[in-house]
Amino acid sequence: MKNKVRHTIGFLGATVMATQLMGAPTASVVPSHSSSGSFEQAMPVTAAHKEIDRLLKQISFQAVAASNHADKLLSYARVGSRINHEGHSAELIAVKHAINAMGADFARLQALRPSALPWQQTVIDRMQPVLAGLAGNATAAIEHLNMDRRTLQSDEYRDTVSSLYAYAGEVRTLVSVNLDYAQAREKLNRLDASALEPVANLTPAREAAVPSKAATSLEQRVRTELLKLPYYGVFDHLAFQVDGSHVTLSGEVSWPTLQTQAERVVSSVEGVNSVTSHIKVLPVSTNDDQIRIATYWAIYGNSALARYRMNPHAPIRIIVENGHVTLKGVVGSEMDRTIAQMQANSVPGAFSVTNHLQLGS
Repeated sequence: MKNKVRHTIGFLGATVMATQLMGAPTASVVPSHSSSGSFEQAMPVTAAHKEIDRLLKQISFQAVAASNHADKLLSYARVGSRINHEGHSAELIAVKHAINAMGADFARLQALRPSALPWQQTVIDRMQPVLAGLAGNATAAIEHLNMDRRTLQSDEYRDTVSSLYAYAGEVRTLVSVNLDYAQAREKLNRLDASALEPVANLTPAREAAVPSKAATSLEQRVRTELLKLPYYGVFDHLAFQVDGSHVTLSGEVSWPTLQTQAERVVSSVEGVNSVTSHIKVLPVSTNDDQIRIATYWAIYGNSALARYRMNPHAPIRIIVENGHVTLKGVVGSEMDRTIAQMQANSVPGAFSVTNHLQLGS
């Protein structure tokens, strides 16, 4: 059995931890279309979109399998467990097969990335370091198993298996959050289209009652363009002030592309002559990404707050910087505001939680 496990290490390293995951350059995020006009296409349309959607779901399925096997390993590693070396080996081999399958699917995703929808490109980019962490912890667990059978209940082995379980859950959550986003965005697309259709069919008598573009306030036009930004999501917060024809932008974003897009679209809004940007780009951090996803599910997965997930504009914004969480946005009651803070405080790894949620209708 020992030789079999050593063979597992080599296979894992060759298939998953090579350049496609470890040390591979992250592709730059380039918007595929302008954010003016209708909202971005969110659901798969082309053959490439559909194949990417299938691969993401397949990776999520394999992540569930890896998570289940890692959960068993955690129970095996408990002090007093009588599960022997062979039992641990069998679960790690199963984890290896799931990770290798994810690695193969991810290589295909990288090849399809130029043809992907913006949100699909985002999840592909963010998946790379998570899969690398998953593969690294799997290899570390196998090495522990190979070195000394007495390490099966050591703190170091348990920590490695615990990290393996956490990374598998993060892969699953990353895909799930973005699929939810796509469905919500598509719902917004349909609402946007249904709101525009009646205008085209108005009779001349009723047409005068519809406010023209010129009559729309500058604040409304700026807000509309910002909400259409394809990379503007639950982990970002944008704000602005209008002073005559001058607009000042502020907030925090998790992607540099979002900062430049926001500045560009606001500069092109009719009636805006100048723009000052104080938008802060949050540092890239795998740890912060883990906290973002965990906080998302802690808040939006709570039964009292689940209804907020249906809003395409994510009323509760989750801003994470160097392990510190700030909640921004609007909720319907003081109770919801309190629950959101309690849920965020329950997330492991978060150093602090600042609640800037406001009450609104």
